[in-house]
Amino acid sequence: MIRVGFLMSDTGGGHRAAGRAIEAALGYRYPGKFTCEYFDVFRRCGLPPARWAPEIYPRWVALHQPSYDLFVSLMDRLFASRLGRRGLPAWTVRRAPCRRAMEGWDVAVVLHAAFSSYAVAVRRRVSRPIPLLGVITDMASPHSGWYHPGLDRLLVPTPSAVEKGVALGVPREKIRLVGHPAHPKFTLLAKAQAEARAELGWRPDLVTALVVSGAEGMGGIEGLARALDGLPVQLAVVAGRNEAAAARLRASPWRSPAHVYGFVTNMELLMRGADLLIGKPGPGVIAEAAILGLPMILTGGMVNEMANVGFVTEAGAGVYARTPDEVRAVLADWAARPDELRRRKENTRKIAYPQASFEIADEIARLVGVSP
Repeated sequence: MIRVGFLMSDTGGGHRAAGRAIEAALGYRYPGKFTCEYFDVFRRCGLPPARWAPEIYPRWVALHQPSYDLFVSLMDRLFASRLGRRGLPAWTVRRAPCRRAMEGWDVAVVLHAAFSSYAVAVRRRVSRPIPLLGVITDMASPHSGWYHPGLDRLLVPTPSAVEKGVALGVPREKIRLVGHPAHPKFTLLAKAQAEARAELGWRPDLVTALVVSGAEGMGGIEGLARALDGLPVQLAVVAGRNEAAAARLRASPWRSPAHVYGFVTNMELLMRGADLLIGKPGPGVIAEAAILGLPMILTGGMVNEMANVGFVTEAGAGVYARTPDEVRAVLADWAARPDELRRRKENTRKIAYPQASFEIADEIARLVGVSP
């Protein structure tokens, strides 16, 4: 079997989720031909404190997001500079473990902004040439670390991501616009909304808002959900791995019909059953919601996610609400105006890339000479 190596890190769930989406698309399009390995560069190659980045990230964001946002902005500027293009400093990440892993791969795929230049440097030391592909898992304004002219191909999610790559020196012919990789199950889902609601045990007659907070359950999900209670809508609240928050929400009384979940593996079914989505402007959830035609009320978000707000709002696919009270006001307005909700739903098609994961799978196959 052809071995695909994903260079990523579990600093947030989006990088591994993108890999799972690509892996599933490879399996669907080329059954039995590819096997995938996930290589967490920070965990397996990092020296302290980089080695602990997957553990530091959620705590840092939860305790003091402004300082994390500042760090991301500074690193973006660094990677946009000539010094940053040389890759992570030697004292931060070692190369030997990654080089040994690359020796056994047939193609390497970068799924993290910190590792493009690093992967180019490591590949130079591999005894045989292997293709090197970058798949950007940001959205409207990707981190500068994604862009390196030494990549064989760079697959990007939005037109603005193309232009940023050209401005940072990546040849245009190496960049291809495909969209953000959502799991194929979002594209292949055949159930109608009524079927999804029946399977989930939801009421069929109410406008339903799906409230999400990401896989880790960050972002004040309890306060947001509580602010929406009492409206003439049905709520489906997904607290992710924040089981403590999920337990408290389940135990509390609700005035509106409410369904509370922890970490779920059937998000495509929840989205099919819902009429709209409320959550952070993360690239993964925006891509998934767009595929299933869900208008979005976006709220919160980190500095690297705020450009996604403009991407959604300029298409008329959603709005941004800064506070839970503002979210409540928009939800009440949309629930009272079915025509507005339908218009927003149609607009989400403008930003949907339902074939993204399949196109990425095909690109990987082409790089190693495999036909469908």
